[in-house]
Amino acid sequence: MPRAPEEIPEAVLRLALASEAGPAFHHAAFAALGSWEAVVRAPAAEFLPLTRMQPDRASRIHDEVRRVCPDTERRAMERIGAQAVVLGDADYPPLLAPVPQPPIMLWVRGRTATFHEDAVGIVGARQATAYGRAQAARFAAAAAAEGVAIVSGGARGVDAEAHRAALRVGGTTVAVLGCGLGEPYPPEHVRLFEEIVEAGSLLASEFPVGWPPMASNFPRRNRIISGLSLTVLVVEAGVSSGALITARHAIDDHLREPCALPGPVDSARSAGCNAAIRDGWAHAVLDPEDMLRLLDGNAERMGRPAFVRPDLEALGLPDELRASVVRAAEVMARRPRIGIDDLASTLAVDASRARIIRTFAEMLLAQVGAARKTRVRELRTVVGAPRTTLRGDALGGAGAAVSPECQVIEDDVPPSLDQVQPMA
Repeated sequence: MPRAPEEIPEAVLRLALASEAGPAFHHAAFAALGSWEAVVRAPAAEFLPLTRMQPDRASRIHDEVRRVCPDTERRAMERIGAQAVVLGDADYPPLLAPVPQPPIMLWVRGRTATFHEDAVGIVGARQATAYGRAQAARFAAAAAAEGVAIVSGGARGVDAEAHRAALRVGGTTVAVLGCGLGEPYPPEHVRLFEEIVEAGSLLASEFPVGWPPMASNFPRRNRIISGLSLTVLVVEAGVSSGALITARHAIDDHLREPCALPGPVDSARSAGCNAAIRDGWAHAVLDPEDMLRLLDGNAERMGRPAFVRPDLEALGLPDELRASVVRAAEVMARRPRIGIDDLASTLAVDASRARIIRTFAEMLLAQVGAARKTRVRELRTVVGAPRTTLRGDALGGAGAAVSPECQVIEDDVPPSLDQVQPMA
Protein backbone atom coordinates (compact mmCIF):
# COMPACT_ATOMS: atom_id res chain seq x y z
CA MET A 1 0.00 0.00 0.00
CA PRO A 2 1.19 3.56 -0.61
CA ARG A 3 2.10 5.59 2.45
CA ALA A 4 -0.36 7.93 4.07
CA PRO A 5 1.14 11.39 4.76
CA GLU A 6 1.86 10.56 8.41
CA GLU A 7 3.72 7.37 7.37
CA ILE A 8 6.38 9.12 5.29
CA PRO A 9 9.76 9.06 7.04
CA GLU A 10 10.67 12.51 8.32
CA ALA A 11 14.15 12.51 6.77
CA VAL A 12 12.92 11.40 3.33
CA LEU A 13 10.19 14.04 3.28
CA ARG A 14 12.59 16.82 4.34
CA LEU A 15 15.01 15.93 1.55
CA ALA A 16 12.22 15.63 -1.02
CA LEU A 17 10.91 19.07 -0.03
CA ALA A 18 14.28 20.82 -0.28
CA SER A 19 14.36 22.48 -3.72
CA GLU A 20 18.16 22.78 -3.71
CA ALA A 21 18.64 19.05 -3.13
CA GLY A 22 17.86 17.15 -6.34
CA PRO A 23 18.30 13.46 -7.21
CA ALA A 24 22.05 13.72 -7.86
CA PHE A 25 22.59 15.10 -4.38
CA HIS A 26 20.21 12.62 -2.75
CA HIS A 27 21.98 9.55 -4.07
CA ALA A 28 25.52 10.87 -3.61
CA ALA A 29 24.73 11.84 -0.02
CA PHE A 30 23.05 8.52 0.77
CA ALA A 31 26.00 6.57 -0.67
CA ALA A 32 28.45 8.60 1.41
CA LEU A 33 26.53 8.81 4.69
CA GLY A 34 24.56 5.55 4.74
CA SER A 35 21.03 6.68 5.57
CA TRP A 36 18.58 9.50 4.91
CA GLU A 37 18.62 10.35 8.61
CA ALA A 38 22.40 10.76 8.51
CA VAL A 39 22.10 13.05 5.48
CA VAL A 40 19.63 15.29 7.31
CA ARG A 41 21.84 15.44 10.41
CA ALA A 42 25.12 16.05 8.53
CA PRO A 43 26.90 19.42 8.69
CA ALA A 44 27.22 21.38 5.46
CA ALA A 45 30.96 20.58 5.25
CA GLU A 46 30.17 16.92 4.61
CA PHE A 47 28.26 17.84 1.48
CA LEU A 48 31.18 19.54 -0.26
CA PRO A 49 32.88 16.46 -1.79
CA LEU A 50 29.62 14.80 -2.84
CA THR A 51 28.94 16.47 -6.19
CA ARG A 52 31.79 19.00 -6.20
CA MET A 53 29.38 21.65 -5.05
CA GLN A 54 30.35 25.12 -3.93
CA PRO A 55 30.30 25.94 -0.19
CA ASP A 56 27.39 28.39 -0.57
CA ARG A 57 25.19 25.71 -2.15
CA ALA A 58 26.14 23.19 0.51
CA SER A 59 25.06 25.72 3.13
CA ARG A 60 21.79 26.39 1.32
CA ILE A 61 20.95 22.68 1.21
CA HIS A 62 21.91 22.25 4.87
CA ASP A 63 19.72 25.19 5.93
CA GLU A 64 16.78 24.31 3.68
CA VAL A 65 16.57 20.70 4.85
CA ARG A 66 16.16 22.02 8.39
CA ARG A 67 13.83 24.88 7.45
CA VAL A 68 11.17 22.96 5.45
CA CYS A 69 8.04 21.93 7.31
CA PRO A 70 7.03 18.29 6.74
CA ASP A 71 3.82 18.71 8.72
CA THR A 72 2.66 21.51 6.41
CA GLU A 73 3.25 19.23 3.42
CA ARG A 74 1.41 16.38 5.10
CA ARG A 75 -1.62 18.60 5.64
CA ALA A 76 -1.48 19.68 1.98
CA MET A 77 -1.40 16.03 0.92
CA GLU A 78 -4.39 15.23 3.08
CA ARG A 79 -6.37 18.09 1.53
CA ILE A 80 -6.05 16.66 -1.99
CA GLY A 81 -6.01 12.96 -1.08
CA ALA A 82 -2.36 12.41 -2.03
CA GLN A 83 -0.17 9.59 -0.77
CA ALA A 84 3.48 8.67 -1.35
CA VAL A 85 5.71 5.82 -2.43
CA VAL A 86 9.28 5.87 -1.14
CA LEU A 87 12.29 4.29 -2.85
CA GLY A 88 12.56 0.77 -1.43
CA ASP A 89 8.81 0.36 -0.82
CA ALA A 90 7.03 -2.63 -2.39
CA ASP A 91 4.76 -0.14 -4.17
CA TYR A 92 7.66 1.82 -5.70
CA PRO A 93 7.65 1.36 -9.51
CA PRO A 94 9.82 -1.71 -10.24
CA LEU A 95 10.90 -0.40 -13.66
CA LEU A 96 11.91 2.98 -12.22
CA ALA A 97 13.86 1.80 -9.19
CA PRO A 98 16.93 0.46 -11.12
CA VAL A 99 17.44 3.56 -13.32
CA PRO A 100 20.25 6.00 -12.48
CA GLN A 101 19.27 8.34 -9.64
CA PRO A 102 15.57 7.47 -9.29
CA PRO A 103 13.41 9.85 -7.25
CA ILE A 104 13.59 9.05 -3.55
CA MET A 105 9.84 9.67 -3.28
CA LEU A 106 6.84 10.10 -5.54
CA TRP A 107 3.62 11.90 -4.64
CA VAL A 108 0.67 9.88 -5.99
CA ARG A 109 -3.11 9.95 -6.33
CA GLY A 110 -4.90 6.83 -7.49
CA ARG A 111 -4.13 3.13 -7.74
CA THR A 112 -0.41 2.45 -7.27
CA ALA A 113 -0.78 -1.13 -8.52
CA THR A 114 -0.66 0.52 -11.96
CA PHE A 115 3.09 0.94 -11.38
CA HIS A 116 3.46 -2.86 -11.56
CA GLU A 117 1.83 -3.19 -14.97
CA ASP A 118 4.02 -3.27 -18.04
CA ALA A 119 3.75 0.09 -19.73
CA VAL A 120 4.48 2.11 -22.85
CA GLY A 121 5.25 5.81 -22.74
CA ILE A 122 3.49 7.81 -25.46
CA VAL A 123 4.70 11.38 -25.88
CA GLY A 124 4.75 14.03 -28.57
CA ALA A 125 3.90 17.53 -29.72
CA ARG A 126 1.68 19.80 -27.70
CA GLN A 127 0.59 21.61 -30.85
CA ALA A 128 -0.20 18.28 -32.46
CA THR A 129 -1.79 18.03 -35.88
CA ALA A 130 -4.98 16.07 -36.48
CA TYR A 131 -2.75 13.23 -37.73
CA GLY A 132 -0.71 13.24 -34.52
CA ARG A 133 -3.74 13.30 -32.25
CA ALA A 134 -5.47 10.51 -34.15
CA GLN A 135 -2.37 8.29 -34.14
CA ALA A 136 -1.70 8.90 -30.45
CA ALA A 137 -5.26 7.78 -29.71
CA ARG A 138 -4.97 4.78 -32.04
CA PHE A 139 -1.71 3.46 -30.57
CA ALA A 140 -2.73 4.14 -26.96
CA ALA A 141 -6.12 2.45 -27.34
CA ALA A 142 -4.60 -0.63 -28.97
CA ALA A 143 -1.95 -1.02 -26.25
CA ALA A 144 -4.39 -0.35 -23.41
CA ALA A 145 -6.80 -2.93 -24.83
CA GLU A 146 -3.94 -5.47 -24.60
CA GLY A 147 -3.47 -4.72 -20.89
CA VAL A 148 -0.49 -2.38 -21.30
CA ALA A 149 -0.58 0.77 -19.16
CA ILE A 150 -0.17 4.09 -21.00
CA VAL A 151 2.30 6.52 -19.44
CA SER A 152 2.45 10.15 -20.52
CA GLY A 153 2.94 13.64 -19.16
CA GLY A 154 -0.59 15.02 -18.99
CA ALA A 155 0.30 17.81 -21.44
CA ARG A 156 -1.75 19.25 -24.27
CA GLY A 157 -1.81 17.49 -27.62
CA VAL A 158 -0.40 13.97 -27.92
CA ASP A 159 -0.17 13.33 -24.15
CA ALA A 160 -3.83 14.11 -23.50
CA GLU A 161 -5.01 12.01 -26.45
CA ALA A 162 -3.03 9.03 -25.17
CA HIS A 163 -4.50 9.29 -21.67
CA ARG A 164 -8.06 9.70 -22.94
CA ALA A 165 -7.80 6.80 -25.39
CA ALA A 166 -6.60 4.46 -22.62
CA LEU A 167 -9.58 5.44 -20.47
CA ARG A 168 -12.05 5.00 -23.35
CA VAL A 169 -11.14 1.34 -23.81
CA GLY A 170 -11.16 0.63 -20.08
CA GLY A 171 -7.36 0.50 -19.79
CA THR A 172 -5.02 2.06 -17.28
CA THR A 173 -2.88 5.17 -17.60
CA VAL A 174 -0.30 7.08 -15.56
CA ALA A 175 0.00 10.85 -15.88
CA VAL A 176 3.40 12.06 -14.65
CA LEU A 177 3.07 15.75 -13.89
CA GLY A 178 5.82 18.35 -14.10
CA CYS A 179 4.35 20.16 -11.11
CA GLY A 180 2.83 19.37 -7.74
CA LEU A 181 -0.40 17.39 -7.61
CA GLY A 182 -2.07 20.38 -6.00
CA GLU A 183 -1.07 22.70 -8.88
CA PRO A 184 -2.16 20.65 -11.92
CA TYR A 185 -0.94 21.96 -15.27
CA PRO A 186 -2.27 22.70 -17.82
CA PRO A 187 -5.36 23.99 -15.98
CA GLU A 188 -7.81 22.82 -18.67
CA HIS A 189 -6.79 19.21 -17.91
CA VAL A 190 -7.94 19.29 -14.28
CA ARG A 191 -11.04 17.28 -15.19
CA LEU A 192 -8.95 14.77 -17.18
CA PHE A 193 -6.70 14.24 -14.16
CA GLU A 194 -9.73 13.62 -11.93
CA GLU A 195 -11.09 11.12 -14.47
CA ILE A 196 -7.77 9.28 -14.38
CA VAL A 197 -7.98 8.89 -10.61
CA GLU A 198 -11.69 7.98 -10.66
CA ALA A 199 -11.04 5.27 -13.28
CA GLY A 200 -8.51 3.49 -11.05
CA SER A 201 -5.44 4.83 -12.85
CA LEU A 202 -2.76 7.09 -11.41
CA LEU A 203 -1.33 10.59 -11.13
CA ALA A 204 2.31 10.85 -10.05
CA SER A 205 4.80 13.62 -9.43
CA GLU A 206 8.32 14.03 -8.12
CA PHE A 207 7.41 17.45 -6.74
CA PRO A 208 5.71 18.67 -3.55
CA VAL A 209 1.96 19.31 -3.62
CA GLY A 210 2.17 23.07 -4.19
CA TRP A 211 5.12 23.07 -6.61
CA PRO A 212 4.46 25.28 -9.67
CA PRO A 213 5.03 24.16 -13.31
CA MET A 214 8.56 25.52 -13.80
CA ALA A 215 10.65 24.82 -16.89
CA SER A 216 13.28 22.99 -14.85
CA ASN A 217 10.69 20.41 -13.77
CA PHE A 218 10.01 18.93 -17.17
CA PRO A 219 13.33 17.22 -17.98
CA ARG A 220 12.98 15.47 -14.62
CA ARG A 221 9.37 14.56 -15.47
CA ASN A 222 10.53 13.16 -18.84
CA ARG A 223 13.04 10.78 -17.29
CA ILE A 224 10.31 9.39 -15.02
CA ILE A 225 8.03 8.74 -18.00
CA SER A 226 10.85 6.80 -19.63
CA GLY A 227 11.74 5.01 -16.39
CA LEU A 228 8.18 3.77 -15.93
CA SER A 229 7.94 2.43 -19.50
CA LEU A 230 9.26 -0.63 -21.31
CA THR A 231 9.43 1.44 -24.48
CA VAL A 232 8.69 5.03 -25.44
CA LEU A 233 6.73 5.95 -28.57
CA VAL A 234 7.24 9.45 -29.93
CA VAL A 235 4.29 10.76 -31.98
CA GLU A 236 5.11 14.03 -33.73
CA ALA A 237 8.13 15.85 -32.30
CA GLY A 238 10.32 18.67 -33.48
CA VAL A 239 14.07 18.24 -33.62
CA SER A 240 14.62 19.76 -30.15
CA SER A 241 11.43 18.67 -28.40
CA GLY A 242 11.04 17.32 -24.89
CA ALA A 243 9.46 14.19 -26.35
CA LEU A 244 12.74 13.30 -28.04
CA ILE A 245 14.55 13.89 -24.73
CA THR A 246 12.23 11.31 -23.17
CA ALA A 247 13.13 8.80 -25.90
CA ARG A 248 16.84 9.54 -25.47
CA HIS A 249 16.50 8.79 -21.75
CA ALA A 250 15.00 5.44 -22.71
CA ILE A 251 17.91 4.36 -24.89
CA ASP A 252 20.86 6.18 -23.26
CA ASP A 253 20.04 5.93 -19.56
CA HIS A 254 17.47 3.15 -19.20
CA LEU A 255 18.68 0.71 -21.89
CA ARG A 256 15.25 0.38 -23.50
CA GLU A 257 14.77 0.69 -27.24
CA PRO A 258 12.36 3.52 -28.16
CA CYS A 259 10.24 3.93 -31.26
CA ALA A 260 8.84 6.78 -33.34
CA LEU A 261 5.98 7.30 -35.74
CA PRO A 262 7.11 8.50 -39.18
CA GLY A 263 5.44 11.64 -40.50
CA PRO A 264 5.45 13.80 -43.63
CA VAL A 265 9.00 14.70 -44.62
CA ASP A 266 8.07 18.37 -44.96
CA SER A 267 6.36 18.61 -41.55
CA ALA A 268 8.27 20.40 -38.78
CA ARG A 269 6.05 18.54 -36.30
CA SER A 270 7.50 15.19 -37.47
CA ALA A 271 11.08 16.31 -38.16
CA GLY A 272 12.41 14.93 -34.87
CA CYS A 273 10.71 11.55 -35.32
CA ASN A 274 11.93 11.20 -38.90
CA ALA A 275 15.49 12.15 -37.93
CA ALA A 276 15.54 9.66 -35.03
CA ILE A 277 14.44 6.89 -37.41
CA ARG A 278 16.95 7.97 -40.08
CA ASP A 279 19.80 8.10 -37.54
CA GLY A 280 18.94 4.61 -36.31
CA TRP A 281 18.34 5.17 -32.60
CA ALA A 282 14.53 4.84 -32.73
CA HIS A 283 12.53 2.07 -34.39
CA ALA A 284 9.96 3.09 -36.98
CA VAL A 285 6.46 1.85 -36.10
CA LEU A 286 3.64 1.80 -38.64
CA ASP A 287 0.92 0.23 -36.52
CA PRO A 288 0.36 -0.83 -32.89
CA GLU A 289 1.62 -4.36 -33.53
CA ASP A 290 5.08 -2.96 -34.32
CA MET A 291 5.11 -1.16 -30.98
CA LEU A 292 3.88 -4.20 -29.04
CA ARG A 293 6.56 -6.41 -30.59
CA LEU A 294 9.24 -3.93 -29.51
CA LEU A 295 7.73 -3.70 -26.03
CA ASP A 296 7.71 -7.49 -25.79
CA GLY A 297 11.38 -7.65 -26.81
CA ASN A 298 12.37 -5.02 -24.24
CA ALA A 299 10.41 -6.88 -21.56
CA GLU A 300 12.20 -10.13 -22.36
CA ARG A 301 15.64 -8.50 -22.22
CA MET A 302 14.79 -6.99 -18.83
CA GLY A 303 13.58 -10.28 -17.37
CA ARG A 304 9.95 -9.20 -17.11
CA PRO A 305 7.52 -12.15 -17.05
CA ALA A 306 5.43 -10.73 -19.90
CA PHE A 307 3.95 -7.48 -21.07
CA VAL A 308 0.43 -8.84 -20.80
CA ARG A 309 -1.53 -7.97 -17.66
CA PRO A 310 -1.67 -11.01 -15.34
CA ASP A 311 -5.14 -12.14 -14.26
CA LEU A 312 -4.56 -11.95 -10.51
CA GLU A 313 -8.24 -12.57 -9.77
CA ALA A 314 -8.03 -15.96 -11.48
CA LEU A 315 -5.22 -16.96 -9.11
CA GLY A 316 -7.37 -16.29 -6.05
CA LEU A 317 -4.65 -13.95 -4.83
CA PRO A 318 -5.43 -11.96 -1.64
CA ASP A 319 -5.17 -8.19 -2.12
CA GLU A 320 -2.50 -7.82 0.56
CA LEU A 321 -0.18 -10.24 -1.27
CA ARG A 322 -0.51 -8.86 -4.79
CA ALA A 323 2.45 -6.46 -4.81
CA SER A 324 4.73 -9.03 -3.14
CA VAL A 325 3.71 -11.81 -5.53
CA VAL A 326 4.31 -9.65 -8.60
CA ARG A 327 7.71 -8.61 -7.23
CA ALA A 328 8.58 -12.23 -6.39
CA ALA A 329 7.62 -13.33 -9.91
CA GLU A 330 9.97 -10.73 -11.39
CA VAL A 331 12.81 -11.93 -9.13
CA MET A 332 12.12 -15.58 -9.93
CA ALA A 333 12.00 -14.88 -13.67
CA ARG A 334 15.59 -13.61 -13.42
CA ARG A 335 16.75 -16.16 -10.80
CA PRO A 336 14.79 -19.40 -11.24
CA ARG A 337 16.90 -21.22 -8.62
CA ILE A 338 16.63 -18.60 -5.86
CA GLY A 339 16.33 -20.19 -2.42
CA ILE A 340 13.51 -19.49 -0.02
CA ASP A 341 15.79 -17.66 2.41
CA ASP A 342 17.14 -15.37 -0.30
CA LEU A 343 13.64 -14.72 -1.57
CA ALA A 344 12.43 -13.92 1.94
CA SER A 345 15.32 -11.49 2.40
CA THR A 346 14.63 -9.82 -0.96
CA LEU A 347 10.96 -9.38 -0.09
CA ALA A 348 11.66 -8.44 3.56
CA VAL A 349 9.30 -11.16 4.87
CA ASP A 350 9.77 -14.29 6.98
CA ALA A 351 10.38 -17.68 5.40
CA SER A 352 6.86 -19.04 5.95
CA ARG A 353 5.28 -16.04 4.23
CA ALA A 354 7.88 -16.26 1.45
CA ARG A 355 6.78 -19.87 0.75
CA ILE A 356 3.18 -18.73 0.29
CA ILE A 357 4.27 -15.88 -1.94
CA ARG A 358 6.52 -18.21 -3.98
CA THR A 359 3.61 -20.62 -4.61
CA PHE A 360 1.46 -17.82 -5.99
CA ALA A 361 4.42 -16.42 -7.95
CA GLU A 362 4.99 -19.80 -9.60
CA MET A 363 1.31 -19.86 -10.60
CA LEU A 364 1.64 -16.33 -11.93
CA LEU A 365 4.73 -17.19 -14.00
CA ALA A 366 2.96 -20.21 -15.47
CA GLN A 367 -0.03 -18.04 -16.37
CA VAL A 368 1.98 -15.30 -18.04
CA GLY A 369 4.21 -17.85 -19.75
CA ALA A 370 1.18 -19.33 -21.45
CA ALA A 371 -0.06 -15.84 -22.31
CA ARG A 372 3.34 -14.93 -23.75
CA LYS A 373 3.36 -17.99 -26.02
CA THR A 374 -0.11 -17.14 -27.25
CA ARG A 375 0.90 -13.51 -27.81
CA VAL A 376 4.05 -14.47 -29.73
CA ARG A 377 2.05 -16.78 -32.00
CA GLU A 378 -0.43 -13.98 -32.66
CA LEU A 379 2.33 -11.52 -33.44
CA ARG A 380 3.99 -13.92 -35.86
CA THR A 381 0.78 -14.27 -37.82
CA VAL A 382 0.71 -10.55 -38.60
CA VAL A 383 4.29 -10.31 -39.87
CA GLY A 384 4.04 -9.64 -43.57
CA ALA A 385 0.26 -9.26 -43.39
CA PRO A 386 -1.55 -6.06 -44.33
CA ARG A 387 -1.29 -3.35 -41.70
CA THR A 388 -4.22 -3.28 -39.30
CA THR A 389 -6.15 -0.30 -38.04
CA LEU A 390 -8.20 0.01 -34.90
CA ARG A 391 -11.94 0.35 -35.53
CA GLY A 392 -13.48 3.69 -34.77
CA ASP A 393 -15.97 2.16 -32.37
CA ALA A 394 -13.10 0.85 -30.20
CA LEU A 395 -12.07 4.45 -29.75
CA GLY A 396 -15.51 5.55 -28.67
CA GLY A 397 -16.91 6.12 -32.16
CA ALA A 398 -15.27 7.47 -35.29
CA GLY A 399 -16.14 11.00 -34.33
CA ALA A 400 -14.70 10.59 -30.82
CA ALA A 401 -11.26 9.26 -31.68
CA VAL A 402 -9.61 12.52 -30.67
CA SER A 403 -10.68 15.28 -28.35
CA PRO A 404 -11.70 18.74 -29.52
CA GLU A 405 -8.97 21.19 -30.42
CA CYS A 406 -8.04 23.49 -27.56
CA GLN A 407 -5.88 26.57 -27.33
CA VAL A 408 -2.24 25.56 -27.05
CA ILE A 409 1.13 27.14 -26.53
CA GLU A 410 4.38 25.83 -27.96
CA ASP A 411 6.00 24.97 -24.63
CA ASP A 412 4.69 22.94 -21.72
CA VAL A 413 5.25 25.75 -19.22
CA PRO A 414 4.23 29.39 -18.95
CA PRO A 415 6.66 31.53 -21.00
CA SER A 416 7.50 33.60 -17.93
CA LEU A 417 9.04 30.52 -16.29
CA ASP A 418 11.20 29.44 -19.22
CA GLN A 419 14.44 30.77 -17.73
CA VAL A 420 14.28 28.91 -14.41
CA GLN A 421 17.45 26.87 -13.96
CA PRO A 422 17.21 23.08 -13.50
CA MET A 423 17.93 21.54 -10.12
CA ALA A 424 20.81 19.12 -9.74
